[in-house]
Amino acid sequence: MTQTKADVTIGVHPNNHSLFVLRRLGFLEEILKDHNSSVAWVDYTDGARTPLRIASGEIDFGGTGSTPPLTAQASDIDIVYVAVSNPRTASGALVVRKESPVQSVADLKGLRIALSEGSWHTSFLATALDKAGLLYDDVVRADIGNEGAKALLAGEVEAWVGNDPQLTELHNKGLIRTLVPLESHISHRSVWFASRDFATNQPQLIQAVVEALQQADQWIQDNTREAAELFARDLPDWPSVDSWEAALRRRPWGLQPITEEFITEQQRVADLLARQHILPKSIIVSDAVLPVPVEIGGK
Repeated sequence: MTQTKADVTIGVHPNNHSLFVLRRLGFLEEILKDHNSSVAWVDYTDGARTPLRIASGEIDFGGTGSTPPLTAQASDIDIVYVAVSNPRTASGALVVRKESPVQSVADLKGLRIALSEGSWHTSFLATALDKAGLLYDDVVRADIGNEGAKALLAGEVEAWVGNDPQLTELHNKGLIRTLVPLESHISHRSVWFASRDFATNQPQLIQAVVEALQQADQWIQDNTREAAELFARDLPDWPSVDSWEAALRRRPWGLQPITEEFITEQQRVADLLARQHILPKSIIVSDAVLPVPVEIGGK
């Protein structure tokens, strides 16, 4: 028997908290009943590969940090921005061990830094290095994803581009110190995007997804402890419920429309990444903006 294809297929990974929760709450399924439509979910761990999954047709819609959509455009993957979060500058930082002799970004030249290449880590690290007069290739990058915190504490790397909830946990234990805060370099927004074909031809489904995401974000904000328990239950190798709760309370919730401010932010980073050949070519960020923006309602 041939299985009927869902009307919308959404990529889900743990680092996009909104989609991770939405996938487990049933809000979108309920909304889609009014459209006589269905959703399928594709679970994976590496959010940076979201554009490749869109390009292959595996998913229609996904959410990441700011870098993957830039990579998509530079790789001729035809995506469009749907919505963003407010800045999440408390949720990440470039950190070192508490006792590290490293006192400035300039001290990192030639040293090993743990990060998730292709994620927002890339944009943040490139920007921080550029402001210190260094190139991206002036440091040795260890692309080890969620193992970065362990590698830092074990002395295998000298710095880590950290993100919550691991960042919150290590700060609370007094094991790390912040070398570079996010707010002075990038806004660190969540970014939701889709294939242009899907967004253009199925605007009512895009609208339904946005509405459901708003509901999920409101639920997390109103039920933060329960949300933390959900993450801790489904990600047992990650930090504790308490660390999750603290991390979830540190960040803003709710979707925002695509604005000129956001486009300018993205273009500034895209130009830097292209100039340092981190992106294969220069891009125009506004090319990935829908001519008729998605309506973003209240939370």
